[in-house]
Order: sequence, then C-alpha cells, then structure tokens
Amino acid sequence: MTVTVDAASCIGCSMCAYAAPGIFRMENRVSTVLPEPDETQYDRAAGAANRCPVNAIKIRK
Repeated sequence: MTVTVDAASCIGCSMCAYAAPGIFRMENRVSTVLPEPDETQYDRAAGAANRCPVNAIKIRK
C-alpha cells in the first residue's frame, strides 16, 4: 500500500493525524506519512483519506 499527501493541497487541519496516528503525523503544519504503512492499516488510512476536507490524501494498494 502506498499512501501520499499532496503537501500543496494540505491545509493542516490534522484530521488525518487524529484519525490514523500510526500512519500520519503533522510536520510544520502539513501532514506527512510515516514510513511504509502496511496493508493491515488500509481501513484506517482510507478513513483518514475520506475525512480530508481537501482530498489531499491518496492511497494505492
């Protein structure tokens, strides 16, 4: 699974970091992805992506 955040689109609302703290972290008011989330975290990553108000998170299996 590959999870990416478009830093140019991210508004720093932290919703993803609250929804999936094992996958996302806020750095300098922009969301970043922790190294290589595994397939078992797909549901949490997808939930965080769905909550992103600007659709800055993309997930590829």
